[in-house]
Amino acid sequence: MIGVWKWLQDRLGIAEVSHRQECMMGKFADEMDDLRRRIAGLGEAQATSAANLQSAITGLEEKIADLQNGDLDAEQQALVDGMKADVDALRDAANAADDGYEPPVVEPAPVPGVEGEPAPGSVEDRQRGGI
Repeated sequence: MIGVWKWLQDRLGIAEVSHRQECMMGKFADEMDDLRRRIAGLGEAQATSAANLQSAITGLEEKIADLQNGDLDAEQQALVDGMKADVDALRDAANAADDGYEPPVVEPAPVPGVEGEPAPGSVEDRQRGGI
């Protein structure tokens, strides 16, 4: 039986085609693994950025709680002004995280119709749930 299979492989070139398919599928699997690693890295970077922003916000909230007792002297006013600048910088950083990114719009592929029949997916097309 092995002899017949070997003869068919040699005669029909099956071994060569099979080898090319294995190489192509191996390359495809490697590319998909690379994409998965990149997406995981993107998620980690986003999580780290969000954690850093949240930590900075928490620190500012603690400073605000400390300053909520009474009038501000010159030193406290300088601290408040610094905190306002920090908040503005954090807002700018949070806004910059999304600047320029727009998700791609993928239009559905048009479904070719047949002349004289209702358009596919239309109300008149009873095949697709029309009335």
